Amino acid sequence: MAATVSFKLADHSDTFIKRHCDESLPHVGASISNLQGIGQSHRINVGLGTLGFLAAKRQAPNWESLVLVSNQHVLLANDAIRDEVIFQPDYETQGEQIIFDALRLNAIAKIDNEGLCGHFSYAYPGESEKPYYIDCATASLLLKQIKNPHRVKSKTQYFTTVARVHPLDTISGRELKVRLLGRSNSVWGKVIDSTATVETVSGELCRNTLVIRALPDNDGVMRPLSRKGDSGALFIDQYQRAVGLLWGNHLFDPFVSYACPIHPVLSCLQIIPWCFDFCAPQSAHKD
Repeated sequence: MAATVSFKLADHSDTFIKRHCDESLPHVGASISNLQGIGQSHRINVGLGTLGFLAAKRQAPNWESLVLVSNQHVLLANDAIRDEVIFQPDYETQGEQIIFDALRLNAIAKIDNEGLCGHFSYAYPGESEKPYYIDCATASLLLKQIKNPHRVKSKTQYFTTVARVHPLDTISGRELKVRLLGRSNSVWGKVIDSTATVETVSGELCRNTLVIRALPDNDGVMRPLSRKGDSGALFIDQYQRAVGLLWGNHLFDPFVSYACPIHPVLSCLQIIPWCFDFCAPQSAHKD
């Protein structure tokens, strides 16, 4: 998201993080940034993106200690590296300017797995390996969930499972319907291709990309599926299954978006998705 900002963030000291980590709990679908671009005159990209979903590390599944998942180009924007802080900042927009509330920057995580922005070899059961373009990374949450979060009956479930978008799901007239998770006024779209090769502005070819076209609403009005700052958001289908991670939009057609399939993302990052909201410990402040 191209923008200018209203102040400079001096540092990410431990004192600064401690002061802000309890201000706001991590929310799926919330805007996030490492804020590395603030105060750098040669930067025009603040790096605002979206918290796609939460997950546990596969090698040590601990449902108290979670990571957030988003695009690599969001979490590592402006040359950020491992252990840099990720914020869930309060802000408002005035034209092309983004104004952050310096008292509510809300540190929520530190970059953990730098992930991949490129092709990852993955094989679905019974099939040979293919290169899938993925754009993903993780950040470890600063707060831990309550012990035994599975026993919390009041938690919100965002999706039920993960699912592959098969080429048969893109046949005209029976296309899989999807929307972005965490949006109160989400636009529905249909997956028109699950094996597309998309060329970026830099000439890079992104293979086996999901291509989603927006559908008109009940009044027949067309709205874009995604906008600036939505990178990293999770696509779920009409059956409440997670199917892909948004990474970009068509350069000229605002009604077409691109996503990486969910299974190669999970395999690359070695994570198990947490389908629910964050279950806060009683000592944590919640908005």
